[in-house]
Amino acid sequence: MSKDRYVTLAEVKEMLEAESKAREFTPEQKLALEHAKDTKLSAKEARELVEKLLGLEFIADLNNAEAVAVKITDLLPTHFDDVRLIFQKERRVLDKKQGEQIIKLVNEYL
Repeated sequence: MSKDRYVTLAEVKEMLEAESKAREFTPEQKLALEHAKDTKLSAKEARELVEKLLGLEFIADLNNAEAVAVKITDLLPTHFDDVRLIFQKERRVLDKKQGEQIIKLVNEYL
């Protein structure tokens, strides 16, 4: 049995594109693929960014660290306020230095 994990939008795009070659999609699946095509990263780049984000101690310490790292990777925030909004649900106050670390990592992939 495989372990459940969060996947990035870029990984979803890759999976859906591969599956679309094998069969006809429902309208909902076509819509999901169109949405996934908006991602700016490849699946490999997205997974690399998630791993780098999980390497940050203040993210790794979260209960749902992988979900937060994937959300950051999907949204690619470039402003501190955007990063802070992601952490708001976590009920964790993010200081400016931590936000800048995240933005710096994201900018490496833009």
